[in-house]
Amino acid sequence: MDYTTEKKLRPLYEALDEGQNKIALQHCAKLLKKSPDWPLVKALKALVLVRTGKEEESLELCEQVKRVIPTDEPTLQAVTMALKELGQHSVIVELYENAANQQPKNEEFANHWFMAMVRNNDFKGQQAAAVKLHRLFKHNKYLFWAIMSLALQSTSLAYVLAERMMAKAREEGRLQEVEHMRLYLLILMDQKKNSEALQLLEDDAPLTQKALRDPEIRQIKSELFRDNQQWQQTLEMSQAALESEADDWFHWLAYFEAMDALSEEKVVREAEALVARSQRTVLDSKVLKRGPFLAELELDDRLRKVGQRSKEDVLNHALAYFERFGSKNCAFEDLYSYVSFLEPERAKTWIEKVKATIHEADNKAAKIKNVHKQVNVRKLERFLGLHAATNIQEAVELVDALWAQYLDALPLGEGLKKTEMQYGDEFAILASHLLLDLYHQQKECSYLIQAISLLESALKKSIHNFQIKLILVRMYTMLGVYKRPFEIYRTMEIKQIQFDTMIHYFTDRFASLGCIDELEDILHESLLIYKSNEVETPEMLVKAYQYGTFSKIQEFIEFRRRLDTSLQHAITQIEIARLDYLHSSFQTKYAVQFFQEIDTNQFTVTDKDYSDNRDFRVFLNYNGQDRPTAEELCKPVQTTSSSSEWVQIMSIILHILSVVCETKKSGRDLNQLSDKLKALLEREEVRKQLSESEFWLARYVSDLTQALILMKTSKDATGELKNATGILENHVSKIDAFLEKNISWNVFHQISTSLEAFNYGSVLIEMMNRTLGLNSKDAKRKAVEKAKSDPQMAAFVQLQESSKKSLQETQTIARSGKDLFRAQLQRKLCKDVLESDYVVRYLKEQPSLVHDYVKLMIQSWSLSSTRLSEEIDRRVQKL
Repeated sequence: MDYTTEKKLRPLYEALDEGQNKIALQHCAKLLKKSPDWPLVKALKALVLVRTGKEEESLELCEQVKRVIPTDEPTLQAVTMALKELGQHSVIVELYENAANQQPKNEEFANHWFMAMVRNNDFKGQQAAAVKLHRLFKHNKYLFWAIMSLALQSTSLAYVLAERMMAKAREEGRLQEVEHMRLYLLILMDQKKNSEALQLLEDDAPLTQKALRDPEIRQIKSELFRDNQQWQQTLEMSQAALESEADDWFHWLAYFEAMDALSEEKVVREAEALVARSQRTVLDSKVLKRGPFLAELELDDRLRKVGQRSKEDVLNHALAYFERFGSKNCAFEDLYSYVSFLEPERAKTWIEKVKATIHEADNKAAKIKNVHKQVNVRKLERFLGLHAATNIQEAVELVDALWAQYLDALPLGEGLKKTEMQYGDEFAILASHLLLDLYHQQKECSYLIQAISLLESALKKSIHNFQIKLILVRMYTMLGVYKRPFEIYRTMEIKQIQFDTMIHYFTDRFASLGCIDELEDILHESLLIYKSNEVETPEMLVKAYQYGTFSKIQEFIEFRRRLDTSLQHAITQIEIARLDYLHSSFQTKYAVQFFQEIDTNQFTVTDKDYSDNRDFRVFLNYNGQDRPTAEELCKPVQTTSSSSEWVQIMSIILHILSVVCETKKSGRDLNQLSDKLKALLEREEVRKQLSESEFWLARYVSDLTQALILMKTSKDATGELKNATGILENHVSKIDAFLEKNISWNVFHQISTSLEAFNYGSVLIEMMNRTLGLNSKDAKRKAVEKAKSDPQMAAFVQLQESSKKSLQETQTIARSGKDLFRAQLQRKLCKDVLESDYVVRYLKEQPSLVHDYVKLMIQSWSLSSTRLSEEIDRRVQKL
């Protein structure tokens, strides 16, 4: 770029760098007025437009620039940046392919062409471009790009070609980097050629020896030994690794797997000797490592299962392990699987022995260690079934004991940084789990109110304890409270990939609580990760090729695939559509218009193979293996975690409503959609993935759709109309009343689902009216008269009356909530909790805690009832 041109463009570039998009557009307008066909300015304007949300205008400008076939670097760079942000990787491919054809000896253009295909996941195109690059410029890296591109095609022919090319490269001495070796291993292992892969790693070549210094490749070699059932070599390799690093858990497991496979007395004795030697080694070292002692337990457990080790030996070693490492946070996780065979009576005896290992401490450091030991004892007690809440009084006394231990530990945390957690926080969590058990047994919200009050108190001392926050969010949701969970969400600073893995804790079925605007904000915010994936992950792949880190390429592609097929993404899109529809459906004509305009291509009606990336394991669980996890118990209903079946059913409903409202034929078959929905709802395993209310909502839509199809073909729909009316009267509009003793999410869910059923039903009923020619008041009046002699018309009129009646009944229950959630209820709930025989002693001493959080709950319940009532009232007014 010459000086004069640079001077003209400098203000535009400065405005772009500073994010002053409005000023940048003004500069573009001035420059294009003088030179209307200047490709660089058009490309820069496209970049500004995409950043201001005008994506269609931006794409049109990019297409104009592409048609010129630019070959100057500034224009190509600018238009590429715009296209990347638009996610139009295929256009970038064409752009650089044209540039490379114009200047075939320009290596940089050819590189950009290859990388554009990497971004576009075009493996065959990559291969062709890499072969051309290697032929023209003779660099080794292009050969390996071509081989990697072949391997990614994952066909038998592509693997054969890739293997041959790799073998030839090896013969010619082209394999010079460890990553080249990893690429060769990847090709062989993807073909299940484990024997050949092992031979490659047993070679004496310098590159092989260099590669084996990489711990990951050593692990691959160990796995290959096992895959090829070379158990003696596995033992030797693992023993050598363990004698140099006794804490290497991978090699301990490999060693024991080989021991099990050989099943020889001699090998068992050698394993025992290795464990003993490793223990002596770490006992003599400065840092006491857990590996050899955990290995002893693993060995005991394996031998116990084949009758070669007594339970008593296992328990003695577990006791010794706790005595050494019981003060570590991971002690429970280390031990629980090895003592899971204990029955309650024997467990009590063993736990008493464990407690006896905890001695009085006289300095702060030792006291902190004792707290960790006591926490681990309590976790083991719960896991072994010693915290059973069968007796309410005993359970509450145990909660008192746990909370007392929490309070005793608080002074030790004085002076901790704000970001650190109190040493006894898990006492509070264990207490909340016990109160959760009582809630499920007694069906009284007072136990959840107590658990929330204790956890909120603990959160004030550990403001960054995300475990406490997750439990609080779930418990509030169980009670039908949304305000406090959203406040907690803002404190957790969820970002990047956590929007896919963690956001479900704050969005899953919250729509039932009437928090439409707040929920929409969170859902839209969570979509950022998917946009980021489209833009940033391809760049990670490009860097992997540039630096020759072939071992990471498949990982990045898998990461991209998992986000592209994310179940949470699908759930979020559906929830946003349902919330948008709620805004638009207060009158039937607007509801029909909404479904005429909605783009349903994002909703998949087929049985798609989604990637469920949601993290449920992060939720602390100390329950025994024969019980549901704490995460499963701590949610409104067992089906709250929306599944792929939930997504499919909701997608089909949205597609059905879109098809019946469309003004231009889209080619979608209403009959097929209806049959698919009906078939899904007949499957028992699918029904288990829906709440009771959602199941009847879907059934209602299904029957109405079948009735509409019959009407369109002039067939009798009386039976389907009666079925739909029956579902409406006997299920959808049968809503539980708000009970002071047990206010929960479920009633709000029933109200919101009943409203949703009315909304969907109003659209389908309107389409039936149009099909039957009932477009005017006079025609509808005549239809009522005709109903006296026409069974179908009678059923249709009855359906419409039931739909109105259902909405009015829902209105009555929603309004009863508005009347209930007042200061009087706050006083009553607090009295019920604090004057109960089963109240936690600390809360009786600190009643303000209960008052504060019950007040917060009342406010949230009142707001939910008011918002749901307002939405219902808007529709009742239009009846």
